Amino acid sequence: MSDYKITDEDIQGMLNYLKHHHPEQATQEHALAYLEWFKAKGREISVNDPTNTDIEEMYQLFLCTL
Repeated sequence: MSDYKITDEDIQGMLNYLKHHHPEQATQEHALAYLEWFKAKGREISVNDPTNTDIEEMYQLFLCTL
């Protein structure tokens, strides 16, 4: 796993994404959980420049883990 640490700015960015695309789950805790999951499961995407489609596909996979 990389040494990258999720920042408050990352959480706010994901929270903004959730507010727009998944408002019913737009909480800071959910945003952090998704970013942690994304980091753990999405290493191959994170080294590239993910599109909104990539992020949404990963989010749908994440929802299946809840």
